[in-house]
Amino acid sequence: MDLPEAHRVAPGRHAIHATAVSCSGRGLLILGPSGSGKSSVAAQMIALGATLVSDDRVEILEDGRLAPPPGASALIELRGLGLVACPVAPAPFSASLLLAAPTARLPEPETLDLAGHRVPLLRHAAAPDLGAKLTLWLRALP
Repeated sequence: MDLPEAHRVAPGRHAIHATAVSCSGRGLLILGPSGSGKSSVAAQMIALGATLVSDDRVEILEDGRLAPPPGASALIELRGLGLVACPVAPAPFSASLLLAAPTARLPEPETLDLAGHRVPLLRHAAAPDLGAKLTLWLRALP
């Protein structure tokens, strides 16, 4: 899958089709096509203590934060269950995940350049244990 692009929506603000969560003060941008499991991974992480930044559409701010679009509802879609209210908060743009098959069991580090910010990029297929692995990985980031 090609990496999606962020689109400028206002001075200092870019929007992208994604979901984002915050864990240990680090914001994770979750990328993938519709139906790939972005909200499901976020829900797993929220159940483990992460905070929702935004579901379905995320803004990348010039100052390096991930944030919900202005006026966005504080909801996450739980496929098959509906929309659920969830506290939201902006977070520093610290890492990104592309829901796709990984390139190797222990892949070489990759980065993503998006809206003027460079962050680590992980590639991983949606899996039942992915939320737990990402939570541990974010806690371990320097």
